[in-house]
Amino acid sequence: MTRNTTTMLAVLALTAGLSAQKKADSGLSGTWNMGLEAGHVIPVALVLKQDSDALTGTISMPTQRAGQTVDVPLKGTVSNGAFTLSGTVEGAKDPTTIEIKGKLNDEGILEGRVAMSGTSGPHGDMAYTAERLKERK
Repeated sequence: MTRNTTTMLAVLALTAGLSAQKKADSGLSGTWNMGLEAGHVIPVALVLKQDSDALTGTISMPTQRAGQTVDVPLKGTVSNGAFTLSGTVEGAKDPTTIEIKGKLNDEGILEGRVAMSGTSGPHGDMAYTAERLKERK
C-alpha cells in the first residue's frame, strides 16, 4: 500500500468511528410517533434529545377537550439500553405525573409502558410503541 492510500484509509476509519460515536450518543434523539394502547391506539407526539446518558423531551398528551393537547416537559436517563422519563402535567385540579419506561428494539422502534398518576391515585398504565419520523432535508 502506498503512503497516501494508508493515510486515506486511516482518515476514513476515524471519520466512521466519530460518526458511530455521535449516533450512539444521540441514539434516541428525534421526533417519534407514539401509539398508546388503551383499548384503541391513541396517537401521541414524542420529541426526545439524548446527550450521553441524559434524556430530555416533550410529549403532547391529549386533554379532555377533543382535539386539544398539552405539551409536557420530560427529563430522564438512559442506562444499559433502557430509558426512563418523567414529567408532570401542571395547571390541572389534579396534577398528573407521567412516567415513561422503554427501550429501542432491534427494528429501531421504541417500546415500553406509560404510567400516569395524580394525587387521587393511578390514572392508567398503557403499553406503547413509537416510530421515529424521518428528518426533512
